[in-house]
Amino acid sequence: MKNIQWALDSAIDGLSDQDYEQSLASCRFWFEIGQTYSKIPSDLIFETIWAKRARGPLTNLIYQNTHLVLRLANDVESDYILAPYSTGLRSRLCARILQEFFDGDMTVAYDSGGYGYSVPSCSYVDVNLIAHCANLGYIDGSVIRNHILQSLISYPKLYGCQADALIILFKLAGATFGAYADPLVVDCCFELLQNHYGRDPVRGKLVQEIVELRERGWEGLPPPPVFTTGIPKPTGANQNDPAATPVVTSLGLPSRDPEPQVPQPPPLESPTSPETETIPASPITQSPSISIATLSDFTTADTSDDESPTDPTAITPHDTFYFEDGNIEVLCGNTLFRAHTSILSLHSPTLRRTFAQTTLATAEAPNGCPRILSSDTAADFSTLLKVIYLPGFPERNKVPDFATFSSLLRITTKYEMPTVRSQLLEIIREAYPETFEGLDPSKVLGESVFGGQVPHPNAVLNLFVQQKLTSVLPMAYYMAARRGLDSLMDAGLPASARLPPEILHVAIKGLTALREMELKETHRLVFRPKRSCSRAQSNCPSCSTAGPRALEARQEVVDRIMDSCRSGTTVLQVLSLRDICGGDLLGFCEGCVEGLEVGHAEMRKKAWTILPDLFGLKA
Repeated sequence: MKNIQWALDSAIDGLSDQDYEQSLASCRFWFEIGQTYSKIPSDLIFETIWAKRARGPLTNLIYQNTHLVLRLANDVESDYILAPYSTGLRSRLCARILQEFFDGDMTVAYDSGGYGYSVPSCSYVDVNLIAHCANLGYIDGSVIRNHILQSLISYPKLYGCQADALIILFKLAGATFGAYADPLVVDCCFELLQNHYGRDPVRGKLVQEIVELRERGWEGLPPPPVFTTGIPKPTGANQNDPAATPVVTSLGLPSRDPEPQVPQPPPLESPTSPETETIPASPITQSPSISIATLSDFTTADTSDDESPTDPTAITPHDTFYFEDGNIEVLCGNTLFRAHTSILSLHSPTLRRTFAQTTLATAEAPNGCPRILSSDTAADFSTLLKVIYLPGFPERNKVPDFATFSSLLRITTKYEMPTVRSQLLEIIREAYPETFEGLDPSKVLGESVFGGQVPHPNAVLNLFVQQKLTSVLPMAYYMAARRGLDSLMDAGLPASARLPPEILHVAIKGLTALREMELKETHRLVFRPKRSCSRAQSNCPSCSTAGPRALEARQEVVDRIMDSCRSGTTVLQVLSLRDICGGDLLGFCEGCVEGLEVGHAEMRKKAWTILPDLFGLKA
């Protein structure tokens, strides 16, 4: 057993293009002998590779032998002697690397020893591995598309380790990330990199190299992989067909260490891999399991998500609004309405013009009265007729469900019904106030004001932008942005809640600015110079003389406040340190806690003042 571990350690420690085959042969030799005399743990190869993937400090960001780790995983998984001890090895390695990455591999860890910030030594190797896994198609397009890059730029300010990770990813896998990541996210990465390393002679040169590399179309880098419905095909050099491991698909990653199942050694003949059907789609959108859409996927439809296309053979009268004594028919999709021109014209100047005698004289009349084709959905036109025919609809001082509200807003705008439209706007202004004074915590704010099921804030934002409701847009943008990038770009939402590129771009810029302001102002509040406190306590980190313990406690408060909103923002919400820091308030005295909360209230007021500018709106 010791010889087996020694051979495995030596093979991984000495990975190089020159000695690779010799190292693999040594492993095979000792495993073949060892399996006769002792029981070899089924996960020995995985655990050894994982423990030794980073061998000491790196002198360069680009780790030249990283591709050999994946090559070794591929070869042992397909070797008839080593395969029983390496089931699903590449998939498990990829899953563990991604899990470490998203669990905080590249986030900053505060060094309580007083030496500033540090990052785990193996993190750069993991980023190198992620780049190679992406090139080989081991990572699903939806993960490449947003999550990997967005996890690094979720804060407006890059730390050194995050900037270095971006350099590694684009240096090794720029073509892949350029093809599958959203262009806006890639642009943001380069902007942050240039801002971070603008004056650094070494890193700045690397940034300039990848900027030029991008301009040249990533020449010399492996082309983006084509995702398939089955097993991905590698594109890198010296790689065999990865027939033994499926692609890692989406962020619903397996557990860190799935229990391997030991198969019987395969026959000496190479088994034939099943053919896979390649999806003939654009590199930007294809993916076996898409969880985040690209910018080009974002469209906003005015129609209901379940609206059926028009079928001339399936026209049916509306259940309620088909009056036998009506003198005008309106066809919306497959639904036929019959109403009275005199009543409709009385309520709407637009309908009055539509039903002019000159128009009706030339209209078709298949049922004995003129028929007009409408671009409205059946749901919207039904809502219009409810407003006209049903007294008391919509109810005053009551917010309807979002679908009804959207329909009402569209039809009252299109058909020039200002009284009803003003009534609608009046009842939502308290939920989307124009001034800071309107931010009353006791009132219902945002999308929760609507009756029925609470809509996604993206859907509300889309509606308000379409309807040019300028006064409520700042708050609508904030309510959508506060959930973070994943919510803004969620491809699993219905079409009406997917943000089109121009709205998404504004929302991301505003979110980034709010995050930057929140981090900066929170840090200033917590780390401001010692001030007199009426309830000062000697052990309070804010009252006592600055020292390692006090600095650590203050940093903990900043981290908890920022972590409470994940990748979004809570800059307009009332701060409760008791909820965030727990009952002990991390040792801060009551006076200092009150001071922080008062200071946060001033920050909320400041944030509201600049909110229209952050989202590109005139105050």
